[in-house]
Amino acid sequence: MANSRKKNSSRKGLQQTNKYFHILDIPPHLVNRMDPAIQDNHSSKTRPGNILADSRRSTDQDLFDLYDSWLALSPRERHVTYLTCRGYKNHQIAFQMGVSVTTVKSYLQHVFLKSGVRNKTELRLKFVNFDFRRNTPPYG
Repeated sequence: MANSRKKNSSRKGLQQTNKYFHILDIPPHLVNRMDPAIQDNHSSKTRPGNILADSRRSTDQDLFDLYDSWLALSPRERHVTYLTCRGYKNHQIAFQMGVSVTTVKSYLQHVFLKSGVRNKTELRLKFVNFDFRRNTPPYG
């Protein structure tokens, strides 16, 4: 005789969602670290007469360009950029700002055009070294 016993599913209701979702509550961030031995070797190769060999100047220029692109954004676009770089999803941004998801998508499209990026991942990578605490006014 066949076993008529039905196998019970171990996942029911809300338990079907990923059980590790609470671990990723804090959005991941990228850290740019250089090995100290490589950094010393890199700094010893720079020549005083060669401006292009000094990487600090190009880094400063990149930060100035990043700050200029930040200033080109409207206050609402800055808020959307800040929340996007913090890892919020569109519906979470819409709820926090009190606007619709469509409006958030529109703001993001404007941010992408002004920043020269194509998606949220590139936007996060562009603003990875940006100091939002210094450059972001408190939102109410």
